[in-house]
Amino acid sequence: MKVYLDAVSTTAVDPEVRDTYKKLLDEYYCNSDALYDDGVAIYDMQEKARELIASYLGVKKNEIVFTSGASESNSLAIKGLCLKHPEKKHVITSIYEHSSVYNSFKQLEEDFGYEVSYLLPDENGHITPEAVEKEIRNDTLLVSLMEVNNEIGAVNDVEAIAKTVKKHPGVYFHADITQGLGKLDIDLKDIDMASFSAHKIHGLKGSGALYKKAHIELLPLISGGQQEFSLRGGTSNALTNIVLAKTLRIALQNKEKYHDKLVMLHDQLINGLDERVKINYDKGLLTLINISTPLTSEVLLNALNDKGIMVSSKSTCGSRKNEENRTLKSMGIDEDHAIRVSFDHTNTIEEISYFHKILKEILDKYA
Repeated sequence: MKVYLDAVSTTAVDPEVRDTYKKLLDEYYCNSDALYDDGVAIYDMQEKARELIASYLGVKKNEIVFTSGASESNSLAIKGLCLKHPEKKHVITSIYEHSSVYNSFKQLEEDFGYEVSYLLPDENGHITPEAVEKEIRNDTLLVSLMEVNNEIGAVNDVEAIAKTVKKHPGVYFHADITQGLGKLDIDLKDIDMASFSAHKIHGLKGSGALYKKAHIELLPLISGGQQEFSLRGGTSNALTNIVLAKTLRIALQNKEKYHDKLVMLHDQLINGLDERVKINYDKGLLTLINISTPLTSEVLLNALNDKGIMVSSKSTCGSRKNEENRTLKSMGIDEDHAIRVSFDHTNTIEEISYFHKILKEILDKYA
């Protein structure tokens, strides 16, 4: 039996999205910037998708920039803004951001002379508006924080943080909403920029977008032609962009449709854990918990994998690097014994029960 419990890492493509994409691949291959009829048809479909995505998010059509995913969106938002406005050299983020955000700030700090304030989470795992307020200065340009931490599931009140930032003219707020999209409600009204990926919500890998208020100027990171408001040169990945609209629509519909099931799976997962398991964090995202056992995470992951169960010990963006886990360290959690268990609406009660059964057998044998 194979059980996938790593949904915050990636998700299987929704059948409806997959079928639509396959049909598009079969029928449409022209360049969307070509001026003959077939190219124009693809361009029109892409722009309709942009319009739909904007409507789902409550923003304007010209505020959606298609990218290859949240990592590119994060880089474009952070580095694009800072390099366009080099007169202000102070920026703010947190110590537990996704690597695409954290390393963007590290690059600005080490290669471009920016001063970066790295906020620490409070005892509840949150970055608070008050903590942000204390760090904002006259030379602050940008605050960038994630909505949901991908290691422990802590949910930051990015709407409240955005309101705090908005009190300071000339300071912009960017949010990585990748882990919260389709799971949590969000109002982008006061948020200047927001990043997300399709593959976290049963869409295609290599697909995502950056929401950016129309008046914000960014320096393009990929030089080229007119594509994406001249912010992202290169032939548009039009078919992927087109199905992103369907991906987002389905994810938002499923948010309500499967809420009760997700609550049931969460409660079953928590209540069925062996007494030797410690819950490190379960105060945030419903579908993610971080736990520790007497075994090292390496031993436990391998033992679970042998039985067909897939979980993670850290973000997969750093899974092959021997570097410390910034999130767990900031929370005082021993990363050598911690694992991340996450699920979605495609999981079943039987799968959770199997996880409990195998985990107990492993602990009985090795702990």
